[in-house]
Parts: sequence; structure tokens; C-alpha cells
Amino acid sequence: MQAYLSTRNVVTQDWNPEWIFARTMSPNNMEYDRTPKHVGFVAATQGGGANGVTQTMVDAYFMANGRPITDPNSGYISSGFSNFQAPFDVQARNTFNQWVGREPRFYVGVTYNRSYWLFQQGSSTPVITIMEYNGNSGRVQSLSDVTPTGYIVRKNTVGNGNNRGALLLRLANIYLNYAEALNEAEPGNTDILKYVNLIRKRAGIPEYGSAELEAPSGQAAMREAIRRERRIELAFESVRYFDTRRWKIAEQTNSGDFYGMNLQASGDAFYTKTLLEVRKFLPRDYLWPIPNNEVLKNELLVQNPGW
Repeated sequence: MQAYLSTRNVVTQDWNPEWIFARTMSPNNMEYDRTPKHVGFVAATQGGGANGVTQTMVDAYFMANGRPITDPNSGYISSGFSNFQAPFDVQARNTFNQWVGREPRFYVGVTYNRSYWLFQQGSSTPVITIMEYNGNSGRVQSLSDVTPTGYIVRKNTVGNGNNRGALLLRLANIYLNYAEALNEAEPGNTDILKYVNLIRKRAGIPEYGSAELEAPSGQAAMREAIRRERRIELAFESVRYFDTRRWKIAEQTNSGDFYGMNLQASGDAFYTKTLLEVRKFLPRDYLWPIPNNEVLKNELLVQNPGW
């Protein structure tokens, strides 16, 4: 519970010691889109819920033992249901096994189907988010003000987004920047694991090189570990967009099939992995085109490649 609260509060508590750079008194306009529709409950608990999370991002989170779901030793189960109490909940609930036993940052970051809404705000009955087609936050309620994926971003939601500081840079970002740069310049430096493990320790998962989890072996493996840690720790903080471009991996990570839940179904059928869209990222997309009227102003100005 301590790790869950720590990873949640670091972005929701204004001007805590880990905030390095932020704007003051800025309305959080994403709060509405990160609050599910919740038809039938009091207005204070209702939102649009349109800020979705892809299955790819859901799958990126570690299990509670600090291992990715692709690790045979992770304990990940892809089907069925279990009685499970999430760290934000007041009781155990019947939960899809893909969401059982994940690391604390998953429960901070993602609202999933039939999960307890943290901000009850005077509701006489427990607010449970149901994103199935016929649910209180499902497609039957709206074509636009509901999740586009079957998941909704939960991170940085406080139940009242007015006049909050807008976080732009925090300490974890600096730690991970340092570890990444050091791994490229001086592979094997002990500070690399030190600063990555500071992030993992706060997140409540085993540190690399501990008795529970082996350390990445070699520069390439460490690079991938740092990139995965950045993706999870800094999720939904406008970092991944730029990371994939500066690493020149966006052609792989931002292209192809993207999945979510079956938004047209209720009951068990909702939990079917469903193709939502096919995305395409081309080499030219690393740079934006220069407006043609600007190019015409200077005959020596060259348009960016591919445009």
C-alpha cells in the first residue's frame, strides 16, 4: 500500500519535494476525460472517460514480482478471473486475471473494467466503473464520452482538477535521464543500477541485482531495462511521445495493430482482445513538414525528408 500511495501522490500532491518544474494554478482539463462516464451516479463522479489506454501499454506494466508479463517466471495469467483486492479498493472483487497481481504503478495508472472508482464524492452506493457495452461507462451511454479502448487513464486524477499545479518535470525523470546517459557513455558504471533501482524501490517492486531479480546483463539489456522503466514510471506524462522519436524506434513502436477490449460486448465477451486500429509511422514522421509558404520565402530552404 505504501508503494501505491507513493507513486500516486508524487504526481497528485502539488509541489511535493520531487517536483522540479511546474506551472502554478493550472486547471487540469484532462480530469474530465480521465473520469469515467458513470451514468446513474452523482454528477461529481461523472466524466467523459475518453482518455483511453491501449492494451500495449497495459501489457507493458510489470507484475508485482518486478518481471514483465512475457517472463515465464512472472506468474502472469492471461485468461479467467480471480477474487482480488486492488490497493485502491475497499474490498476484493471478481477481476480479470490479466489485471491481478500487477505492480503498484499499474493500479495508479489505469482504470479497468469493474474496478472501484477512488473518488466516491457523496455517492450513496459504491461507484464501480463498468465499461462493457451496457455498462454505466459503456458505448450504450455515448459514442464519444466513453473509453475508446476499454481502459481509461487514472494517473493524476484527484476527483477535482481545478487550480492544480501542472507538473512538467519531476525527480524520477532526472534519475532515469542520468542512468540512460551513463549507460551509453560508461556501460557498467554502478550508478546506472543505483538510480534505476531507486525508481523501482519506490514503486515497491524488486530491485535489479537483488535476491529476487537478476540484473540486466550488458549494455543492450540495460538500455532496454531503462527504456521500459521510463515507459512505466513516466506513463501519461507526455514523455513517451518524445522518447520513441529520439531513440528512432517509433517506426516499430508506433506502427502496427493496436488492441483493447471488445467495446461492443458485455459480460465475458467484453474481455476479448480486439483490434481497434492500425497505425502507421513513416521515417518522414520524425520531422514535421516545413509550411510551403515558408519554403517559398527562401530558395535555399530545403523541405524535410519525405515531405
